[in-house]
Amino acid sequence: MGARQKTTTAKDREVLVCYHCANTVPQQRVGSYRGQQLREHFLGRRFNSDFAYDLYQCPTCQGISIYGDFVKYPHFKTLAARRIYPRGSYLLPESHKLASKECVPQRIIKLYEEIWPLRHIAPNAFAGQIRRALEFICRDQKAQGGNLFQQLKDLAARGTFPRYFAEMTDLMRHIGNLGAHAGDEDIDFWDAELLDDFFRSVVEYVYIAPSKIERLKQRTRSRNV
Repeated sequence: MGARQKTTTAKDREVLVCYHCANTVPQQRVGSYRGQQLREHFLGRRFNSDFAYDLYQCPTCQGISIYGDFVKYPHFKTLAARRIYPRGSYLLPESHKLASKECVPQRIIKLYEEIWPLRHIAPNAFAGQIRRALEFICRDQKAQGGNLFQQLKDLAARGTFPRYFAEMTDLMRHIGNLGAHAGDEDIDFWDAELLDDFFRSVVEYVYIAPSKIERLKQRTRSRNV
């Protein structure tokens, strides 16, 4: 991927939410970046797409947020919707976002994108919502059982995810309960980070890996024709 970078001191200002300190304030654009990304069409055609990044700085905490999108065919209409860091976006590699929209149910993607910033701002709330996201996965996979614990055990028994995932998802369920209910224990920053990693591992195994396997099979079959 080739790119060129340009730093600017332009006085452009936009009222934006800072996902470092959670304040809504006028932020100044302090830099910009233009480049190209090599993309592959589903029929195998490859082409370059121009994209642009803008860096805005929060005057309250000095945190930097990055906003970006493709230039000719943007995914998002407003600047606020183009936030990349510290919130996931379709422009980032898959390790920095939940998943591609083609193989993961939209309801799960939408919920994850809404709750992801809560990891650092409100870890308890993030934990409770991660539990809810697990419930969506169980419902989508038609898990059997009267509660989340039983449903997760059913998915492990059916091979929807490996059996060792059962312990991980049960821990997620337990920590989610702690975050959702009043008690003496609070979820901290590091708990939320591990929950985030665990949840994306579940999504990777249940949705993304099977989709990639199928895509590779299709490419292999096309070469053998």
